[in-house]
Amino acid sequence: MWNTNHEEELIKCRRFAVGLAKEIDYKNLRLLEMEHKYNETMATVCKLTEEANSKDKSFLEMEHKYKESSATVKRLMNETDMLHSKMQITQSINRKLKEALKCQKKELDQQAKELEESKAHKGLERRSILNEIEKLKEELQAQEEKTDAVETLNSVLMVKEHMINQELQEARKESIESLQNMLTGQANLGIKRMGEVDWKPFRDICSLKFPGEDWVNISAKLCSEWQEKLMNPHWHPFKKVMENGEPQEQIDEVDEDLQGLKTNWGEGVYKAVTKALLEINEVNPSGRYAVPEIWNLMEDRRASMKEIIQYIIKQLRIRKRKVC
Repeated sequence: MWNTNHEEELIKCRRFAVGLAKEIDYKNLRLLEMEHKYNETMATVCKLTEEANSKDKSFLEMEHKYKESSATVKRLMNETDMLHSKMQITQSINRKLKEALKCQKKELDQQAKELEESKAHKGLERRSILNEIEKLKEELQAQEEKTDAVETLNSVLMVKEHMINQELQEARKESIESLQNMLTGQANLGIKRMGEVDWKPFRDICSLKFPGEDWVNISAKLCSEWQEKLMNPHWHPFKKVMENGEPQEQIDEVDEDLQGLKTNWGEGVYKAVTKALLEINEVNPSGRYAVPEIWNLMEDRRASMKEIIQYIIKQLRIRKRKVC
């Protein structure tokens, strides 16, 4: 009896030992899995930390870049203002010199005429007048040299202004590329395609003219046709007018195509097309295709370079805070 009880106890002990061993193996396995997951988590944390550091560095570099751009733009705009001021001064001096030169030439011609009339009777006075004429000629020569110098300076200033404007245009183009994916629907700035026909007036008129038909597709097709027409370099419905003493281009209201557009589709569609025409003639008259431009949506105008740079730096700082 004792032996039987002893064997049962041994069997229980063995079973307990086997169960304990299995439990230990299971726990060891779980520990290995947890260790593996921990290692993976740490690796992910390290990777994210590296990415965050990299992004932080990238944002700092971009912020530094646009701060430099802001300073460059400010410098260029100041230089442009100074050049305009200098050009106005040189042009004013040039006008005064030309007027003085004109008056002196007129006076010289008058004196020469008087000399011719009196040369038979006034020999000594003739010599005095000739000396005076020679003196006036020397003064006129000096005035002409001054005029030439002023015109040369004005030409140099115009070339420099062109170079500065080119730099500003390049900075603006780079800013547009940077802002393509940065602007949101709540921003004061947006991307406007200058020279692109607004489709809304087409939609409105077609919904009235074709209420029982597929007016959406009709309006889209009509708008597309006029957009293609704008891109045709052979169609140039503009006229030359003088404004502030300089030739300017304005919409030619008697153009047959525009008259037909206004008659058949109304004032709203006509204004949409002529507005796009004026824009494309301003920003891309040779290529005749729409050009992206940064637009101040609140005030419905082109955004200034100062506004663009300030917006970019603000967005970089916001994204930097989110990453951190």
